[in-house]
Parts: sequence; C-alpha cells; structure tokens
Amino acid sequence: MADNPDIPIMQNPYLLPADRQGWRGLGAPGARKRKWFTLIENDTVLVTGLLLLPGEASVRHSHETGELSIAYNDAMRPIVTWHPPGEIHSGSPVVTPQKPAATLAELTAITGNAQIAAFLAEMAQENRELRAQIEEFKRKEITPRIIIDVLFPPFRTTISDDAYPAEVTITGQWYD
Repeated sequence: MADNPDIPIMQNPYLLPADRQGWRGLGAPGARKRKWFTLIENDTVLVTGLLLLPGEASVRHSHETGELSIAYNDAMRPIVTWHPPGEIHSGSPVVTPQKPAATLAELTAITGNAQIAAFLAEMAQENRELRAQIEEFKRKEITPRIIIDVLFPPFRTTISDDAYPAEVTITGQWYD
C-alpha cells in the first residue's frame, strides 16, 4: 500500500501539486467558494476533500453513480451520507411555498371539537417556532467543515443550481 502513489498515507493537502487542488464556485455569485483537494484519483474511485468556511454554501448538484460523503463538523463527529445516483443535493434548498396554517375555525370544522382544534393549533404554532429556532441555530454555526466525497466511475457530476446560467455536466474532478 505504501508503494502506491494513488493512496496517500498521511499527506498535507496544501502540499499537493496545483492540478490536485483549487477552488469551486468562483463563477457563482455570493459565498459559494470552496477549497477542494484531490486526495485519490484512479480508475475505480475519485476522493475529494473539501473545506467549507462558515457562511459558504455549496452548489446544488448530482452524481451519475451516487456519492458517499463524510462530513466533519468537528474532529469527533463524522456524518456519513449516501446520495443515490441522480439525487440533487447540497446548496440552498429549493423553497416550496408553504400553505397558510389552518385557522381555529377551520380546525374546529374539520375535527368537530373545539378543544382538539385548539390543541392542534397550539401544536402547529409550537412546530413553526421550533423550526425557526432550528434554522437560527444552523445559521449560528461558525466552525469550518471538512467534507470527504467519494465518487465512482464514470465520475460524472451535473450542476443544477440557479446560481449558474445553465445546467452543466462535468466528468472527473470538478474544476470551476
């Protein structure tokens, strides 16, 4: 294993040659710039390390063969996710218009019981407040994130983000 140059044992990513590191999101408006490093690239796997600084957003994209992603919010809490082939992920979520909350009168008409309607209205309000608190908590996170993405052949990524003028498909490492 130590003799295989495609599998670094312990390596400082900042010492990688220029063709194995760069920036993504430079062509997109706003805070979408991410530092990337090609950690392993051969005919069976492409492993990219990404550094997201606080306030930066990823770009919405998908992968033809899926993506295994390991994100570190700190040294001891890795989060492992699998994005199946074609699943659009990362970036700003697509905003779907929310239906206005039912009024107490509407809930009473639906349930036929004023006490149950009042309880449901209270639960719905608490749910909205809790969601707002969660979103506020997410915005307060100020630590850098390290993400390790693992792709499989043919290493095709499709960018599907409103920040780009058109959908684009990239084969291999994502340079932009």
